[in-house]
Amino acid sequence: MLAMSTTPHKTLLEPGHEAEWAELNREKREYHQRTARAMTPSERIAQGQKLSQQAVKLLAASIRAGHVPPSAYWS
Repeated sequence: MLAMSTTPHKTLLEPGHEAEWAELNREKREYHQRTARAMTPSERIAQGQKLSQQAVKLLAASIRAGHVPPSAYWS
């Protein structure tokens, strides 16, 4: 049987983890740069269109839920 620790486990969301966040952000940035370089121009356009469609759907859902005024759709 394992003894339980008296100190709570810290999460990355708590202060003091700046170095870990910097490393995670660097890895994420490198991943996105690699994948972007590997895409053809037409694939980049298709990906951008897909992201734009997702953004519009999210905004429309937020408007329907009452979290955003309807005028936000046209701004």
